[in-house]
Amino acid sequence: MTTNSRREAIRSFWLELGWLVTLVITFAIPLGLDAVGALTYFTSLLFWLIPIVYLSWTFMTVTAAGQGRRRKALLISALTIVVLGVVLDFLLGFKTLRFPDCAKPDWGNYLLCLPAVGGTIPVEEILFYALGPVAMTLAYACADEKWLRYYNPPDDLLNVRLLQISWPLVYTAAGAISALFVAWQVNGSFPTYAAFLSAGALLPAVFLYRCIGGLTNWPAFAMTTLYVSVTSVIWEATLAIPRGWWGYEPSGMLGWQIKAWGRDETIFPIEAAFVWLAAPFFTVLLYEFAKAVMHHPNKRAALLGN
Repeated sequence: MTTNSRREAIRSFWLELGWLVTLVITFAIPLGLDAVGALTYFTSLLFWLIPIVYLSWTFMTVTAAGQGRRRKALLISALTIVVLGVVLDFLLGFKTLRFPDCAKPDWGNYLLCLPAVGGTIPVEEILFYALGPVAMTLAYACADEKWLRYYNPPDDLLNVRLLQISWPLVYTAAGAISALFVAWQVNGSFPTYAAFLSAGALLPAVFLYRCIGGLTNWPAFAMTTLYVSVTSVIWEATLAIPRGWWGYEPSGMLGWQIKAWGRDETIFPIEAAFVWLAAPFFTVLLYEFAKAVMHHPNKRAALLGN
C-alpha cells in the first residue's frame, strides 16, 4: 500500500467511523477524571469540546474550501445562538439558575464568577454557551452532509419564500401562552424558564417551519437530538446536579419535576429535559434557514418571495 493509499484509508475511516471513536473518548475522558476526583464543571466541558474538534474536521473535509454557503451558514447560526445564550444568561440567569459556589469567597469549584443581573454566574457557564450550540450545529451539519446525506432534501429554492407564517404553530404558541398564564396564576410566580424555551422553540418556527421544514434533514435532526440527550443525561443529570455545579430556581419553573434526577434540595424540572429537544430544534431551523438564504441568488426574493 502506498503512502497516499494509506492516508486515504485513514481519512476514510475517520469520516465513516470516527464519530464512534469520538463518542467513546467523549464519555471516557470525563468519567475517567471523575474516577480520580479531577472532574469539575470546567473539565466537564470536554463533553462538548471533544466532539467539536472531530466534527469541525469532518465538516471542513466534506464541504467546499473557502467561504461556501454551508460554512457561512454554520458560522452565522452558531454565533447567533451563542450570543443569545450568553446575553440571556446574564439577564435572566438569576430567574432560572442557581450557582451555589459563587457565594463562596474563593468561588469553590468555579474558576471565576462574573457579575450579572440579580447575582453572579461562573465563567464555566459562559464557556458552555460557547461550546454547546457549536457542538449541536456541527452534529447536525455533519450528519446532513455525510452520514445521512441521502435524506437531505434537494434545495430547490428559486420559487419559494422562506419566511411564511405557519398557522398551526401560531395556534400552538397561543396554547403555550395560555398554559404559561395558568401556571403563573396557580404557582404565584412566572415560569420564566418555560416561557424562554417556548419562545425559543416556537417563535422562530412560526415564521420558518412552513418552508424550512421541507428543507430539513429530519433523520439528521433525530440523530442530533439523540446525541444531545445522551450527553445531557450523563453530563447534567448524572454528574452536574449531584455535585451541585448548578441548580434550578424553583420560583422560575412550572413546578413539575423529574424526581429521579433531583438531589436533596436541588430539583430537576421538566423544563431541563425539554431543552434537550428545544435547543436542537431551534439550532437546526436556524442553520437550514441561513443555508437557504446563502444559497439563493436573490436574497430579497428568498425572504419575501418574487
